[in-house]
Amino acid sequence: QSLGLERYVREFAERGVDGPRLLLLDGAKLKALGVGSSQDRAVLKRRLKELSLAAERERKARDKADKQRDKHKKKDQEQ
Repeated sequence: QSLGLERYVREFAERGVDGPRLLLLDGAKLKALGVGSSQDRAVLKRRLKELSLAAERERKARDKADKQRDKHKKKDQEQ
């Protein structure tokens, strides 16, 4: 909706496209979901790519924090 593409919300919802599934969509799948405009597909694909990259950065940061926490925990246990 924030992209001005609210006309697709109903179709996506009816087909069970949620956040995680949305990130897996490519151009062909978007077209099959009724996104007929190539311009709309391009906007969606660009935003989905941005979201995927942000999710990956967040996952890496979480993994790094977990490793640091485990390292400190192990160090504390050794003392």
